[in-house]
Amino acid sequence: MIPVQDALVIFSAAIFGSSVNAVAGGGGFVSYPSLISAGAGPLAANAISTVALWPGNMASFRAYRTDADYSWKQTGPLIMAITLGGLIGSLLAVKSSPALFSRFVPFFLLFTWLVFVCSPVIIRRFLAGPQQHTGIAGKTVILLLTGIYGGFFGAGLGMLLLTIFSFLGYRQLNEMNGLKVLLVSWNNGIAAITFIASRMIIWEHTLIMLTGALLGGYYGARLARKIPQAVLRKIIVVLGAVITLLFFLKEYYPH
Repeated sequence: MIPVQDALVIFSAAIFGSSVNAVAGGGGFVSYPSLISAGAGPLAANAISTVALWPGNMASFRAYRTDADYSWKQTGPLIMAITLGGLIGSLLAVKSSPALFSRFVPFFLLFTWLVFVCSPVIIRRFLAGPQQHTGIAGKTVILLLTGIYGGFFGAGLGMLLLTIFSFLGYRQLNEMNGLKVLLVSWNNGIAAITFIASRMIIWEHTLIMLTGALLGGYYGARLARKIPQAVLRKIIVVLGAVITLLFFLKEYYPH
């Protein structure tokens, strides 16, 4: 039986993470560490976070259904590439040792933080420039590699995809957001199925986080939207920097 204080930490982190994901992104900075603090191992925490946050991401696609052509002809190759990448990445995670995975986590968090900090500037710069056209083969390879990262460690995948879309020539933000949500859903979905089939999930933790994520995605996002996005981003930047630093200290400079 999970202690009450740990359950509250996971539940609160899921509400906050799901809320900020719907507005500014960066929820992974709280969902993963909260599971670690509640006693889940690094591999289990990664798997639980993926499974618990997947349904909310799927539901949010409804808001973007009319913003672009999401037909199979347009998105099929991209979906297949990122789904295959998610399968490869999640299988690599399943086969990893907890100790090895733990050594990489601080670098994943640092990478996620850098993407979060830099992506708005990069996206604005490319959206203001001339449109570039990347062929379907190039997009497929890029999304396959991105999908492997997302399947292995899901935090920050959405922000990474938005940045990549700006490089690939996409110019409409609503279209980019809709495609991001669609591709993340497929990537996280295959990863979630892999983690469940591999019995990596601690269901007590997962159900608590899933409940919090659903509440945060619906009610918390409404509250988060009332906070100026610039202020919300600054909070997440500081929070992400602190958490990343703590994970580096814990892993590489233990007392």
